[in-house]
Amino acid sequence: MGIRPDNRWRICLPRGFMIDLLNFFARKNQRKASASNSGSGSGYHTATAFAFASRDAETEDWVPETPNPPRNRNRNAENEEDWVPEKPNPPKKRPPDLNPKPNLKPNAPTLPNPPPDLPLHFKNRINAMNGTQLVLIIQKPLTDTDVNIHNSRLSIPLSQIKPQDFLTEDEIKDFDKHNKVMEEVPFIDPSGEVNTMTLTQWDMRKPSGTKSSSYILRTNWNKVLKANLKTTSELKAKRVIQIWSFRRQVGDEQQLGLALVVLNTEGEGSSSS
Repeated sequence: MGIRPDNRWRICLPRGFMIDLLNFFARKNQRKASASNSGSGSGYHTATAFAFASRDAETEDWVPETPNPPRNRNRNAENEEDWVPEKPNPPKKRPPDLNPKPNLKPNAPTLPNPPPDLPLHFKNRINAMNGTQLVLIIQKPLTDTDVNIHNSRLSIPLSQIKPQDFLTEDEIKDFDKHNKVMEEVPFIDPSGEVNTMTLTQWDMRKPSGTKSSSYILRTNWNKVLKANLKTTSELKAKRVIQIWSFRRQVGDEQQLGLALVVLNTEGEGSSSS
C-alpha cells in the first residue's frame, strides 16, 4: 500500500516545520479567496482545519513531561496538597562560657587599678607654681604615634578621659571661640622641667560614620621626647603614663596646667627620679 502524501511529509519533515508550512498555504489560499471575492472562505477553513487536524493527529498521544520537583519538596508527600515546605535548621546555640577570658591584646600593658596617686615630687613642683585642684585626666599606654618625632604630638582620646571634661565652662567657651585651640599651657614633663604646650582638639570621621575626638598636645612635644631619652622616665611605646591637670592663679584668672607622669611596669608609682 502506498504512503499518503501527508504521511510522506511527516516522514521527511519535522513536525513543527510541517505545521508552519500548512499554515502558510492556508493563509495564501485565504488571500486568493479574498481577491476573487468568492466570500465562501471554504479554502481557508478547509486548509486551516487540515493543518490543525494534522497537528491534533500528531499530538493526540503526547503527554506533557512532569517537571522535576523542587529541592525542598517533601518526598513522602503523595500529592501537592500534602506537600509542606521544609523549615531550615535553626542555628546551633553555643553554650555560655563559664570561665570567660579577658579580651586583651597581645603584650598589652596592664593599667594599674586603682591608679596610683601623683608622686610627691610632682606635688611639690606644682605647689611651687601655686597650683591647686589636682585631677587625673587619663591613664594610658603610649602608642607608636605618640613617640614618633615625625608626628610631634601626644593624643588624649576623649573616650578615655576620666572626668567627662577637665575644662571649666569658661575654658570651654574660650576654647570653642578660638577654634578649639588653647596656647601656652604650662606642662611639667617627667624630668620635672616646665615647658608650654598647645592644646587642641581633633575630630576624625570613621568609615562607619561615627566621630572620634581627641585632645592633642603639640608644639614642644618632641622637645619632651628628647629630654627624657635614655632615662628611667624614657617615653616609649606601650609604657603607661598619667596626665594630671591643675590650676594656678594668674592675675584674676585661673590658668590650666598639665603634668606628665611615667609609671613603672608594675604600676606602683612613678619611675621618674
